[in-house]
Amino acid sequence: MYFYGILLFYITYLAKKKGEKGAYINNLFVTLVFLIALTFYLFIIYNINPLGHEFVAFPFDILIIFFIFIFIPLFFLLVFREKMRIKGRNLINGKIKLYKSELPLKYEIYRKLTHLVVLSIILFYFTLGFLIQDFFVYFLELFPQFQTKMLYIGGDTMVFTQHLVIFLVGISLIGLLTADFIRILMPKYYPLKPINQLLREKELYMRLGPQISMSISCFSTIILFGYIQPLGPLIICTSMTMAIFGDIASNLIGKYIGKKKIRSTNKTYEGLYAGIITAFISGIIILLLLRNFYDKNIFFLFLIPTIGTLIIGLIDYLDLEIDDNLSYNFTLSTIFFFISIFLV
Repeated sequence: MYFYGILLFYITYLAKKKGEKGAYINNLFVTLVFLIALTFYLFIIYNINPLGHEFVAFPFDILIIFFIFIFIPLFFLLVFREKMRIKGRNLINGKIKLYKSELPLKYEIYRKLTHLVVLSIILFYFTLGFLIQDFFVYFLELFPQFQTKMLYIGGDTMVFTQHLVIFLVGISLIGLLTADFIRILMPKYYPLKPINQLLREKELYMRLGPQISMSISCFSTIILFGYIQPLGPLIICTSMTMAIFGDIASNLIGKYIGKKKIRSTNKTYEGLYAGIITAFISGIIILLLLRNFYDKNIFFLFLIPTIGTLIIGLIDYLDLEIDDNLSYNFTLSTIFFFISIFLV
């Protein structure tokens, strides 16, 4: 992970060197959040971690190594194949049409639908993860020599699901970072050029893709707060839900229905209000769905979504250079966590 952090700093340096101010600011904040969260975990949370001192527990530690040794060679094989395909030709984007200004509606929808994949983290934390845990318990009964290596696999706590989520988000982050590094550093040989159709103009060059901002915000909040259970997973899932649905509503309604501009930006007040309302409603819904995992407090039920809504509205209004996928989720999770420890 630190090796990827070094590459993130390198790309940030290149963005500054090439004068891409927006890309430089965004990349810098993404890199700092990633490395600060990782370092804070290793030096602080690691020593007080109530779930044990394993970053990922058996068998996920073995599986993540298998993933790296399988994925990295296969991806660079695709890069090599792309290089051979375009050898001798000045082909950068092939026949893929890139939309330099505003994305067509269908591509905006495709782009936002990919964000919904992140909501699967909720399932792995609170539903599906327990089923996978039961499978491992049953499987290891056939191999008792490995049972002692599994961290609390048969316990009643969410220890297993925390390590499962770290594993899943971790391998996703490794895959996405590897692909985006090639897209930025070796665009001519990038084997996934059709995906560029989902990128906006400012994201086509030195700026890290929105999927990187999203995955790093999820990974960072999970390793920082996920070990305090069940509070950590609860606030992580609440912030992700509010951030995702608030961003989807703000972007789609603001861009294709909104008319009254916020200052000289591309954002509109209609989109701002839509994002605020949607974020608040989604926050209430997710807390109601997860009501069995915390003390049912009506004050908490409305306070958290209200605070989150105000934060999302403020960030949206300011229109920062930092990707919303990072600023929304990471800011909400951090503030929710420190508020919740006094309320739950």
